[in-house]
Amino acid sequence: MPSFCCILGCGSRAERDQVSFFRIPKILNFKHRKDLNELSKERQTEWLQAIRRNDFSGSKLNNARVCSKHFISGKPAALRDTLNPDWIPNIDMGYRYNLFEADREVEKANTSNI
Repeated sequence: MPSFCCILGCGSRAERDQVSFFRIPKILNFKHRKDLNELSKERQTEWLQAIRRNDFSGSKLNNARVCSKHFISGKPAALRDTLNPDWIPNIDMGYRYNLFEADREVEKANTSNI
């Protein structure tokens, strides 16, 4: 089992740091709960978009872990809690801007051109 965080630039390690690690959510396959199946598929897709790792598939995807440093509360929200900001990892994601900051930069650029 990997003992490090898969977020680019994050140096968290299980043997050294006081952090928890979480798997990338799996896609559920319940026979009578298609709503949960779709929700789990959407969540995994959003996690992978947030992580921005194109090299994840197969065993890499199954073994990848995200540490608690990337969640406001220190852990992912429940599957049905879609409005919780911790539904996907969102802090220090290894790239310069988060989506909110990027939107503000675009807005600032648009208003300065007036």
